[in-house]
Amino acid sequence: MNRRLLAAVAVFVLFGLAGCTTIFGADVDDPEALSEEAEYNFDTDRDAFITVNRDNYTAVYNTSASATGDEGTMELWRTNRLTIEQPLELYGLQFRYDNGTTIRYIEGEPMRIHQDGTTEPTDSLSVDNTRRRTIVDLPSADGQLAYTTPKTGKRIAVYAPVHGSYEIALPPDTDAALPLLSQVRPSNDDREEVGDRVHLQWDEVDTSVVVVRWYLDRDLWLFGGLVVIAVIAAVGGAVYYYRQIKQAEKTRKEEGFDIDIDDDGDDGPPPGMG
Repeated sequence: MNRRLLAAVAVFVLFGLAGCTTIFGADVDDPEALSEEAEYNFDTDRDAFITVNRDNYTAVYNTSASATGDEGTMELWRTNRLTIEQPLELYGLQFRYDNGTTIRYIEGEPMRIHQDGTTEPTDSLSVDNTRRRTIVDLPSADGQLAYTTPKTGKRIAVYAPVHGSYEIALPPDTDAALPLLSQVRPSNDDREEVGDRVHLQWDEVDTSVVVVRWYLDRDLWLFGGLVVIAVIAAVGGAVYYYRQIKQAEKTRKEEGFDIDIDDDGDDGPPPGMG
Protein backbone atom coordinates (compact mmCIF):
# COMPACT_ATOMS: atom_id res chain seq x y z
CA MET A 1 0.00 0.00 0.00
CA ASN A 2 1.54 3.31 -1.06
CA ARG A 3 1.99 6.29 1.21
CA ARG A 4 -0.73 8.37 -0.42
CA LEU A 5 -3.31 5.67 0.17
CA LEU A 6 -2.18 5.27 3.80
CA ALA A 7 -2.46 9.03 4.30
CA ALA A 8 -5.95 9.08 2.78
CA VAL A 9 -7.06 6.24 5.07
CA ALA A 10 -5.63 8.03 8.12
CA VAL A 11 -7.42 11.27 7.26
CA PHE A 12 -10.67 9.36 6.74
CA VAL A 13 -10.38 7.67 10.12
CA LEU A 14 -9.54 10.92 11.90
CA PHE A 15 -12.46 12.60 10.16
CA GLY A 16 -14.72 9.79 11.26
CA LEU A 17 -13.63 10.01 14.89
CA ALA A 18 -13.72 13.79 15.09
CA GLY A 19 -17.21 14.07 16.57
CA CYS A 20 -20.74 14.98 15.69
CA THR A 21 -20.01 16.25 12.21
CA THR A 22 -18.54 12.98 11.04
CA ILE A 23 -19.98 9.86 9.54
CA PHE A 24 -19.29 7.90 12.72
CA GLY A 25 -21.51 10.15 14.82
CA ALA A 26 -20.94 11.56 18.28
CA ASP A 27 -21.01 10.65 21.94
CA VAL A 28 -24.71 11.45 22.29
CA ASP A 29 -25.15 10.02 25.79
CA ASP A 30 -22.81 12.49 27.48
CA PRO A 31 -24.21 12.91 31.06
CA GLU A 32 -23.00 16.50 31.25
CA ALA A 33 -24.85 17.44 28.05
CA LEU A 34 -27.98 15.58 29.15
CA SER A 35 -27.92 17.55 32.42
CA GLU A 36 -27.98 21.01 30.82
CA GLU A 37 -30.76 23.33 31.99
CA ALA A 38 -33.59 23.79 29.51
CA GLU A 39 -37.19 25.00 29.44
CA TYR A 40 -39.88 23.24 27.40
CA ASN A 41 -43.50 23.83 26.46
CA PHE A 42 -45.06 20.76 28.06
CA ASP A 43 -48.50 22.41 28.00
CA THR A 44 -48.90 21.88 24.27
CA ASP A 45 -51.69 19.66 22.96
CA ARG A 46 -49.66 18.84 19.84
CA ASP A 47 -48.00 15.48 19.35
CA ALA A 48 -44.84 17.40 18.44
CA PHE A 49 -43.96 20.96 19.44
CA ILE A 50 -40.67 22.35 18.16
CA THR A 51 -39.21 25.74 19.00
CA VAL A 52 -36.39 26.92 16.74
CA ASN A 53 -33.75 29.16 18.29
CA ARG A 54 -30.60 30.74 16.95
CA ASP A 55 -28.21 27.83 17.54
CA ASN A 56 -30.55 24.98 18.48
CA TYR A 57 -34.11 23.80 18.56
CA THR A 58 -36.13 22.25 21.36
CA ALA A 59 -38.60 19.42 20.81
CA VAL A 60 -41.43 18.05 22.92
CA TYR A 61 -42.95 14.78 21.69
CA ASN A 62 -46.00 12.82 22.79
CA THR A 63 -44.48 9.38 23.36
CA SER A 64 -47.81 7.60 22.84
CA ALA A 65 -47.59 8.69 19.18
CA SER A 66 -44.09 7.27 18.72
CA ALA A 67 -43.38 6.01 15.21
CA THR A 68 -39.74 4.97 15.62
CA GLY A 69 -37.95 2.42 17.78
CA ASP A 70 -39.12 -0.71 19.51
CA GLU A 71 -41.75 -0.70 22.23
CA GLY A 72 -40.58 1.49 25.08
CA THR A 73 -37.94 3.34 23.04
CA MET A 74 -37.69 6.27 20.66
CA GLU A 75 -35.06 6.55 17.94
CA LEU A 76 -33.67 9.94 16.94
CA TRP A 77 -31.30 10.83 14.12
CA ARG A 78 -30.26 13.33 11.50
CA THR A 79 -28.31 13.09 8.25
CA ASN A 80 -25.05 14.68 7.14
CA ARG A 81 -24.28 16.25 3.77
CA LEU A 82 -23.79 12.78 2.31
CA THR A 83 -27.33 11.86 3.54
CA ILE A 84 -25.81 9.30 5.92
CA GLU A 85 -27.79 8.80 9.11
CA GLN A 86 -26.12 9.95 12.33
CA PRO A 87 -27.17 9.88 15.99
CA LEU A 88 -28.88 13.06 17.14
CA GLU A 89 -27.06 15.05 19.83
CA LEU A 90 -29.23 15.56 22.90
CA TYR A 91 -28.98 18.25 25.56
CA GLY A 92 -31.22 18.86 28.55
CA LEU A 93 -33.13 15.58 28.21
CA GLN A 94 -36.39 15.41 30.19
CA PHE A 95 -39.46 13.21 30.45
CA ARG A 96 -42.81 14.32 31.85
CA TYR A 97 -45.52 11.94 33.02
CA ASP A 98 -49.18 12.80 32.50
CA ASN A 99 -49.50 13.52 36.25
CA GLY A 100 -46.79 16.19 36.12
CA THR A 101 -43.93 14.16 37.58
CA THR A 102 -40.73 14.69 35.58
CA ILE A 103 -37.45 12.89 35.08
CA ARG A 104 -34.37 14.84 34.14
CA TYR A 105 -30.63 14.52 34.48
CA ILE A 106 -29.03 16.30 37.42
CA GLU A 107 -25.23 16.25 37.61
CA GLY A 108 -25.15 13.37 35.17
CA GLU A 109 -27.72 11.17 36.90
CA PRO A 110 -31.40 10.76 35.99
CA MET A 111 -33.64 11.93 38.84
CA ARG A 112 -37.38 11.62 39.31
CA ILE A 113 -38.88 14.92 40.47
CA HIS A 114 -42.28 14.66 42.07
CA GLN A 115 -44.82 17.46 42.11
CA ASP A 116 -44.14 18.12 45.79
CA GLY A 117 -40.48 18.80 44.94
CA THR A 118 -39.01 15.60 46.33
CA THR A 119 -36.49 13.75 44.19
CA GLU A 120 -35.23 10.22 43.90
CA PRO A 121 -32.70 8.47 41.63
CA THR A 122 -34.07 6.40 38.76
CA ASP A 123 -32.72 4.45 35.84
CA SER A 124 -35.97 4.48 33.85
CA LEU A 125 -34.73 7.18 31.43
CA SER A 126 -31.50 6.35 29.63
CA VAL A 127 -29.78 7.07 26.33
CA ASP A 128 -27.67 4.89 24.08
CA ASN A 129 -26.61 5.12 20.48
CA THR A 130 -25.68 3.04 17.50
CA ARG A 131 -23.53 4.28 14.64
CA ARG A 132 -26.66 5.79 13.06
CA ARG A 133 -29.25 6.51 15.72
CA THR A 134 -29.77 7.77 19.24
CA ILE A 135 -31.98 5.40 21.24
CA VAL A 136 -33.88 6.74 24.23
CA ASP A 137 -35.34 4.21 26.67
CA LEU A 138 -38.63 5.71 27.81
CA PRO A 139 -39.99 5.46 31.37
CA SER A 140 -43.52 5.13 30.01
CA ALA A 141 -45.39 4.89 26.72
CA ASP A 142 -47.63 7.73 27.94
CA GLY A 143 -45.92 11.04 28.53
CA GLN A 144 -43.76 13.64 26.83
CA LEU A 145 -40.09 13.45 25.88
CA ALA A 146 -38.21 16.74 25.55
CA TYR A 147 -34.70 17.63 24.48
CA THR A 148 -32.54 20.31 22.87
CA THR A 149 -30.35 19.67 19.84
CA PRO A 150 -27.92 21.93 17.94
CA LYS A 151 -28.62 23.38 14.52
CA THR A 152 -26.86 25.60 12.00
CA GLY A 153 -28.19 27.93 9.33
CA LYS A 154 -31.80 28.81 8.50
CA ARG A 155 -33.05 25.28 7.95
CA ILE A 156 -34.01 22.24 9.99
CA ALA A 157 -34.87 18.71 8.89
CA VAL A 158 -36.70 16.81 11.62
CA TYR A 159 -36.79 13.07 11.07
CA ALA A 160 -40.17 12.66 12.67
CA PRO A 161 -40.08 10.27 15.66
CA VAL A 162 -43.85 10.62 16.16
CA HIS A 163 -46.88 10.85 13.89
CA GLY A 164 -49.77 13.18 14.46
CA SER A 165 -50.15 16.93 14.89
CA TYR A 166 -47.08 19.16 14.66
CA GLU A 167 -46.29 22.76 15.46
CA ILE A 168 -42.99 24.52 14.73
CA ALA A 169 -42.26 27.97 16.15
CA LEU A 170 -39.81 29.76 13.87
CA PRO A 171 -37.09 32.02 15.27
CA PRO A 172 -38.15 35.58 16.16
CA ASP A 173 -38.64 37.98 13.23
CA THR A 174 -38.54 35.26 10.57
CA ASP A 175 -41.07 33.70 8.21
CA ALA A 176 -41.49 30.92 5.65
CA ALA A 177 -44.36 32.26 3.55
CA LEU A 178 -42.53 33.13 0.30
CA PRO A 179 -41.60 29.99 -1.70
CA LEU A 180 -38.68 31.69 -3.45
CA LEU A 181 -36.96 32.32 -0.12
CA SER A 182 -38.24 29.40 1.96
CA GLN A 183 -39.32 25.78 1.95
CA VAL A 184 -41.89 23.87 3.98
CA ARG A 185 -42.26 20.14 3.37
CA PRO A 186 -44.88 18.80 3.76
CA SER A 187 -46.96 21.95 3.33
CA ASN A 188 -48.35 23.25 6.61
CA ASP A 189 -52.10 23.32 7.16
CA ASP A 190 -52.19 26.54 9.14
CA ARG A 191 -50.05 29.31 10.60
CA GLU A 192 -50.29 31.66 13.53
CA GLU A 193 -48.32 34.66 14.76
CA VAL A 194 -47.54 34.48 18.47
CA GLY A 195 -45.59 37.52 19.61
CA ASP A 196 -42.56 37.87 17.35
CA ARG A 197 -42.67 34.24 16.19
CA VAL A 198 -44.54 32.58 13.33
CA HIS A 199 -45.95 29.15 14.25
CA LEU A 200 -46.42 26.63 11.42
CA GLN A 201 -49.02 23.96 12.13
CA TRP A 202 -49.86 20.54 10.70
CA ASP A 203 -53.00 18.58 11.58
CA GLU A 204 -51.40 15.25 10.71
CA VAL A 205 -47.82 14.36 9.81
CA ASP A 206 -47.20 10.82 8.63
CA THR A 207 -44.05 11.45 6.60
CA SER A 208 -40.56 10.46 7.68
CA VAL A 209 -39.14 14.00 7.68
CA VAL A 210 -40.35 17.56 8.15
CA VAL A 211 -38.22 20.20 6.44
CA VAL A 212 -38.48 23.93 7.10
CA ARG A 213 -36.27 26.63 5.65
CA TRP A 214 -37.03 30.24 6.59
CA TYR A 215 -35.85 33.79 5.96
CA LEU A 216 -35.35 36.86 8.10
CA ASP A 217 -37.98 39.58 7.79
CA ARG A 218 -35.29 41.95 6.57
CA ASP A 219 -34.42 39.47 3.82
CA LEU A 220 -37.91 40.03 2.42
CA TRP A 221 -37.31 43.76 2.18
CA LEU A 222 -33.97 43.14 0.51
CA PHE A 223 -35.57 40.72 -1.95
CA GLY A 224 -38.36 43.23 -2.65
CA GLY A 225 -35.78 45.93 -3.32
CA LEU A 226 -33.93 43.70 -5.75
CA VAL A 227 -37.18 42.92 -7.55
CA VAL A 228 -37.98 46.64 -7.88
CA ILE A 229 -34.49 47.33 -9.22
CA ALA A 230 -34.85 44.47 -11.71
CA VAL A 231 -38.25 45.80 -12.89
CA ILE A 232 -36.88 49.32 -13.28
CA ALA A 233 -33.90 47.98 -15.23
CA ALA A 234 -36.19 45.90 -17.47
CA VAL A 235 -38.50 48.87 -18.17
CA GLY A 236 -35.51 51.13 -18.81
CA GLY A 237 -34.03 48.58 -21.21
CA ALA A 238 -37.33 48.24 -23.06
CA VAL A 239 -37.66 52.03 -23.41
CA TYR A 240 -34.09 52.31 -24.64
CA TYR A 241 -34.62 49.51 -27.16
CA TYR A 242 -37.86 51.13 -28.40
CA ARG A 243 -36.11 54.49 -28.90
CA GLN A 244 -33.29 52.82 -30.78
CA ILE A 245 -35.78 51.20 -33.18
CA LYS A 246 -37.56 54.53 -33.77
CA GLN A 247 -34.24 56.30 -34.37
CA ALA A 248 -33.21 53.61 -36.87
CA GLU A 249 -36.52 54.01 -38.74
CA LYS A 250 -36.07 57.79 -38.85
CA THR A 251 -32.52 57.44 -40.17
CA ARG A 252 -33.64 55.05 -42.92
CA LYS A 253 -36.32 57.48 -44.06
CA GLU A 254 -33.96 60.45 -44.05
CA GLU A 255 -31.41 58.56 -46.14
CA GLY A 256 -34.00 57.28 -48.59
CA PHE A 257 -33.77 53.62 -47.74
CA ASP A 258 -37.51 53.28 -47.14
CA ILE A 259 -39.30 52.89 -50.54
CA ASP A 260 -43.06 52.63 -50.55
CA ILE A 261 -44.32 50.10 -53.08
CA ASP A 262 -47.93 50.50 -54.19
CA ASP A 263 -49.19 46.98 -54.31
CA ASP A 264 -52.88 47.43 -55.07
CA GLY A 265 -53.22 44.35 -57.25
CA ASP A 266 -53.20 46.30 -60.61
CA ASP A 267 -51.34 44.17 -63.12
CA GLY A 268 -51.64 46.72 -66.01
CA PRO A 269 -48.68 47.92 -68.11
CA PRO A 270 -46.24 50.51 -66.79
CA PRO A 271 -47.15 54.18 -67.26
CA GLY A 272 -46.82 55.37 -70.92
CA MET A 273 -47.06 51.85 -72.23
CA GLY A 274 -50.85 51.51 -72.21
